[in-house]
Amino acid sequence: MSDKKRRQRLVQWPRVALTTAGVLVAASATTLVVRTGDAATTTPEFGDATPTRTVVAIPGPRTSTPAPAPVTVTVPGLPVETPVMVPPPTAPAAAPLAQASVDSGEIVYTVAGNQRPDDPVTITYADETGALRTSENVSLPWRMTVIPTVPVNYVTASSSGSQLNCWITDARGVTVAAQTDNTISATCNR
Repeated sequence: MSDKKRRQRLVQWPRVALTTAGVLVAASATTLVVRTGDAATTTPEFGDATPTRTVVAIPGPRTSTPAPAPVTVTVPGLPVETPVMVPPPTAPAAAPLAQASVDSGEIVYTVAGNQRPDDPVTITYADETGALRTSENVSLPWRMTVIPTVPVNYVTASSSGSQLNCWITDARGVTVAAQTDNTISATCNR
């Protein structure tokens, strides 16, 4: 090998190393943005006024009693209207006979949000024995009731671009875990 070719190869290694490092940094930054969902920040365009977002909450079916009316909530800083499934508030104390039919160990997993068309949502949850089960291509809102034999309550949902929220409620309808950040993945556990 000639001396000239050897010098050319020695001069090229820093370019290769810098290019490789740049690709790795870009891939790491992209992964971080995708995982955290912090791709952009919004700044108000009209002075100091913060944009608002109106969220329409539609309670899901709980019992044979009529469902409460939908609730509309305006959240500052969010630009568009998004329907969100909110577990209804706990019912007032019923007669002892009606309470006897409620299983005190019952857990309800709920996943709701703004699902984009043709965006499959995958949900993983802990079943009665604590084993993880997966449901793919589900439509929102999704609800699963289990009576666990182990103290494991877990539900997670993921999508490519939908806004997801999750809740875990107990037999009394009390929320024991929730994530309502409208992100592409939501996880609740206790």
